[in-house]
Amino acid sequence: MEKAQYVADSWIEINYALLGARGSSDNAALFFQYLAGKELGILVALAAPSLYEGDNVIDMTGAGVLVISQSGRSPGIGQILQQALDQHRPNAVITNDVTSPLAMNCDMVIDLAAGPERAIASTKTFSSTWHALAQLVEALKGSALDGLDELPDVIDRVAQSALSSSLPTSLLNASRGLTVVGRGVGFAVASEISLKIREVTGIRSEAYAASDFAHGPIGADGEDCTLLLVVTEEMTEELCALILDGSRQTGMRTVVLRASDRNAMACDDEIVLDESLPNWSLGLAQVVVGQVLALRLGELRGRPIDTSPGLNKVTLTV
Repeated sequence: MEKAQYVADSWIEINYALLGARGSSDNAALFFQYLAGKELGILVALAAPSLYEGDNVIDMTGAGVLVISQSGRSPGIGQILQQALDQHRPNAVITNDVTSPLAMNCDMVIDLAAGPERAIASTKTFSSTWHALAQLVEALKGSALDGLDELPDVIDRVAQSALSSSLPTSLLNASRGLTVVGRGVGFAVASEISLKIREVTGIRSEAYAASDFAHGPIGADGEDCTLLLVVTEEMTEELCALILDGSRQTGMRTVVLRASDRNAMACDDEIVLDESLPNWSLGLAQVVVGQVLALRLGELRGRPIDTSPGLNKVTLTV
C-alpha cells in the first residue's frame, strides 16, 4: 500500500492515466479503466504498444504512466515506459520480477511478490495485479475502498468453494466455441475468463462487452456454442434478459455467473457465488471461478494444464 501511495502522490497533477499492458495484464488494465473511472472520475487510456515503436513519438502531456507486465519483459511495453521517461512523466511498473528490465528502468516499482508463476496461464499474478490496482485506486481516492481489506479472505473462500463444487463443464465444453459476455468491470472479467479458457483448454473462446455482443455478434453463434454471461452491477435485469433471450434464439446454450444477491435467470445452468461483495471485488471472485472452470475443462479434455501447447510463458518476438 505504501508504494501505491507513492504513485498516487506523484500523480497529483496528472490529467489522465495511460496504461501499457498485454495479455492478462491488459485485462487487468481494463479493470482499472472502469474502477478508476467510476471511483475517481478520471480518464484511463489503454496504450496501443505498436504506436510507440521506432521513432514514433506519442505526446504524453498530462499523463501518469503505468505499465503492467508480470514478467517485466513484455515486448513493446518497454517503449511506452521509455517515452514516459524521455518526456519526464511520472511513471510506475507493476511486475512480479523486480530484477526485470522494466523494473530496473522506471521511477517506481509495485512488486506483486506472488512467487514464481510456473504455468503458462497466469493466475496468482493476475489476482495480485487486480489487488494492486485496487490499492492504487484507494490511494488516489484518499479514502477507503469498500472491501479492500477483506479481499484475501474472500478470494480464499471463493477458490475453495469453486474447487469443491460441481461446475457445468459439459455445457461449457462447446464444440463450436464459448462466448463470454460482461459489462463494465464484468467485461474485464469476461475478457480474462475467456483468455484463461482458451489458453488452458484449446476451446475457441471469445469475450464481448454486452452492448457490442447484442449489436451483431450474437447472431454469429448458434448450435453447439455456449454463452457464459458474467453478471455484475453494470448488467441490469433487462440487459441480462436481452442477451439470454437472443442467445437462446440462435440455438446457444446459456450459463450465468452471478452472486447470490442477484435474481435467478432463465438459462440452462447457473454458477452462483454465495457472497455479497462490492462490485470491483465481485469481479475478481468471478475471475477465480473462471480459472477453476479453465482447470476443470482442461482436465475434461485431457489437456496438459500447465504447459499449453504452442504457447510460451514469455513471448519476446511480437
